[in-house]
Amino acid sequence: MRFLIVSIILVNLFSFQECAVVGTDSTRVLLNRSKPKPIDNEDADVPRRNHIRTKRYLGLNKKLKLNKQYQECIGPGDVKGHCKHLTFCPIDVLQGTKNALEYLCVIEKTFVGVCCPDDIALKGSIGSQLIMDLPAGGEDYDETDTFTGCGIPADGRSATNTKPTTIQEWPWLAALFRPEDLADGYEQQFCGGSVITDSHILTAAHCLQSVTPQEIRVRLGEYDFSKPNETRYRDHEVAQFISHQDFVTGSYENDIGIVRLTQPTTFNSYIWPICLPPTGVNYENDLGVVAGWGHTYFGGPTSEVLLQVAIPIWNLKECADKFLHPITETNLCAASYEGGKDSCQGDSGGPLMYQLPNKRWIVAGVVSWGIECGNKDNPGVYTRVDKYLPWIIQNTIAKE
Repeated sequence: MRFLIVSIILVNLFSFQECAVVGTDSTRVLLNRSKPKPIDNEDADVPRRNHIRTKRYLGLNKKLKLNKQYQECIGPGDVKGHCKHLTFCPIDVLQGTKNALEYLCVIEKTFVGVCCPDDIALKGSIGSQLIMDLPAGGEDYDETDTFTGCGIPADGRSATNTKPTTIQEWPWLAALFRPEDLADGYEQQFCGGSVITDSHILTAAHCLQSVTPQEIRVRLGEYDFSKPNETRYRDHEVAQFISHQDFVTGSYENDIGIVRLTQPTTFNSYIWPICLPPTGVNYENDLGVVAGWGHTYFGGPTSEVLLQVAIPIWNLKECADKFLHPITETNLCAASYEGGKDSCQGDSGGPLMYQLPNKRWIVAGVVSWGIECGNKDNPGVYTRVDKYLPWIIQNTIAKE
């Protein structure tokens, strides 16, 4: 059983300097792109070894979670146990289970663990394949450790003050597109997404409604669509769409989805997972960053280069007062209060990113919908990711 990478991390949020504008963005539309020549996936991983980051999975080669028993718990079949970090419960405990959620528990109101049966003898902890295949969460690292784990770009930097991003600044950004042979001879990038495991891309459910898995590809490691050889991007075929079962087309409620790749990707300095968020954090009035290749303003041109903008996250009631559509606790709202900085068409499914005190980035929201782009009184509306953590786990880890 191959365990996927899902890093769930908690801590207080960190405010950072605002990045320069990325125009506007907050809905989605098919975007015409240039025709970057695909790079052979095998060849793409060979040269420039200085860019390769250790191994495909993020190893626990730094600070480890404590191997100890926490609160008592009752697992499936009324088996008594103690909540433990997943890395310290033997791998065969979860093998064969159809619902890993039955084992999940919360450690010290902070970490996700599993109810590990007391009568299971521990196997060699650090040497087990399970531990080698799991990432350490963001909470396991101090600020000087900028090269291990989810949510850390290759250069270890936080958001810049420039409108365009740098090549390796957001290595978890994914582009959903229709390949040219299925799209009238030119590639059509229509939504974004976030790498959360080596096989799963978090996106918006509405991005998956009018296409089939066979009709699209997921491009990872892209920066500038007009320069196909600038990065070692990889195009992946799609095995499955997983839209939230309660997604409502008209109102965009529960607008969250997962794209499962046919083959796992290989992590390197261009392709890297973002961390999943903590639960119950108050984002109000802090800054988030949204990035994508969408329109630079409503009805305007799309961007060939990945753009970013830092925007404040609104008070939810103030946001709800601006719309006729319902805004609920499963949403976040973000845009500059004075207008002009927002997400826009083509950015749907992409992440609203948030930086933790230890410099790690989490995907706090997913670009969902908005009224035009950059309007002063109409912020972009995002799906709040922490409200869907059990669903995400159930459709990633639990299905492996």
